[in-house]
Amino acid sequence: MEEDLGLGRDSISLVFAITGLQVGLLAPIAGILAQRYGGRKLLLTGSISAGLGYIFLFWANSLFSLYMVFAIFISLGFNWSIFQAPTAITNAWFSKRKALALAILSAGVGLGGLIIVPTLEALVRASGWRATSVVAGVVIIITGVITSAIVRNNPEEKGLSPDGDSKEFKEKSKVPDSKIELTGLTAKEAIRTPLFWLLLLGVVMWLSAYGSLGLHFIPILVSKGESTRNAALFAGMYAISTFPMVLIIGWLSDRFNGNLVLSVFAIFMALSVLVLKSADSALGFIFTVLLISPVESVWPVFWAILGRSYGRKYFDTIRGWIYGMVLLGSSGWSYIPGLLFERTGDYELWLTILVYLMLITSGVFFVASRYPVRNTNQIN
Repeated sequence: MEEDLGLGRDSISLVFAITGLQVGLLAPIAGILAQRYGGRKLLLTGSISAGLGYIFLFWANSLFSLYMVFAIFISLGFNWSIFQAPTAITNAWFSKRKALALAILSAGVGLGGLIIVPTLEALVRASGWRATSVVAGVVIIITGVITSAIVRNNPEEKGLSPDGDSKEFKEKSKVPDSKIELTGLTAKEAIRTPLFWLLLLGVVMWLSAYGSLGLHFIPILVSKGESTRNAALFAGMYAISTFPMVLIIGWLSDRFNGNLVLSVFAIFMALSVLVLKSADSALGFIFTVLLISPVESVWPVFWAILGRSYGRKYFDTIRGWIYGMVLLGSSGWSYIPGLLFERTGDYELWLTILVYLMLITSGVFFVASRYPVRNTNQIN
């Protein structure tokens, strides 16, 4: 794409940075749409939008046209169909195993990326990026249409309760009907609670730390004397190790307070950075990968905490607002390590900052764990 359009890597990176900021600004709108029309329609709309965007890339011939396609079609459509809608639907369907269900969803998205990216790379080499984008667009639209035809916004549409329990189960459980109905805090009520701001602060710091570390992980290893090839292998180990850890932490968060689970694993991340600071061999880098593997788990646990704390009724709207705040709050942090490296010649200062940042993050989630999660029979 760079060669064909005559663009530099900085120009293409700017397109992704701007559209990422756009997603954050418009996240509350996506939440409101999901709340009003259901995640199923958002999934269908997002899939068609993203698919058309990839098809329109075939005719992109400048930086402006590239930006317009991503801004109008791909960026929002991809976010709505891959992240917003599936999370809204999964939250509505599960209660007892909400964190594990969201963790499986998160792991599936990551696993799909590991399969799809090499496939697309092979297609690009064989047919070029323009033809590949058209194929990808058609596949996205077809997949979105089929998926939206199968899924339902919530279990009530099929006469079920969360976790797939039948109406007969509801009668045997002796839970009053008035407490099984969709209830929960509104977005305005949620924003007024201390828990909302503690969760926002904790996740922003978490994402700022692991986002910047993930982006600069290979350069950090190279600066410590590793070859680019070996550094890429360690990065691959990190990507693979996140899948089982996401599922394990999701399972733990259904059995223990999710905030407390995140507090503990934030300490793991601080330890991983300490190890990375002093590591100068493959064994140290492997140990770093093992300690840092839980970092991807923040999203499913975060959404499960949000769903349990504020209920199902207005979850989509609340999620849209806090998601936008998180994206805006954590954007730009990935550039700081590069700036510090240019001034100091190494990453030591940034790694030291990360240790303290994750320890503070652990403290924030620990404080958040003191706020009780609402009874799931009262707020579904």
